[in-house]
Amino acid sequence: MTPVTTLEGHRPWRYRQNSLEHKDVSCISYFPDGKQMISGSGDKTIRRWDLREGKEIKEAREVCDNGIDAMGVSRDGRWVVTVDWEELKVSEVETGIVRTFHIRWIFCIDIISEPMSP
Repeated sequence: MTPVTTLEGHRPWRYRQNSLEHKDVSCISYFPDGKQMISGSGDKTIRRWDLREGKEIKEAREVCDNGIDAMGVSRDGRWVVTVDWEELKVSEVETGIVRTFHIRWIFCIDIISEPMSP
């Protein structure tokens, strides 16, 4: 399979065992329209991409103190959820408003579109 485009933007991959420094892309999630994607990285940033142009839509935003372990986009494209080893953050895409929840040890997430019943 031949890639259609290469997305460049996250810092080069590095790993230092003593300082636990790593800069690799750890997760990606697509927007419902299939034209955009978000990538999360060990460099603590998320980046929003235009997949047709192969370019960043928004400048990188540092969102987690410890690098990003998991990430998801809501099915309506309104919310981006990021997780590091101690925080879950919910960001509204249009406004940039972020809500932070302090937790421990989440490594994967899924977002449902239906409200949960009591």
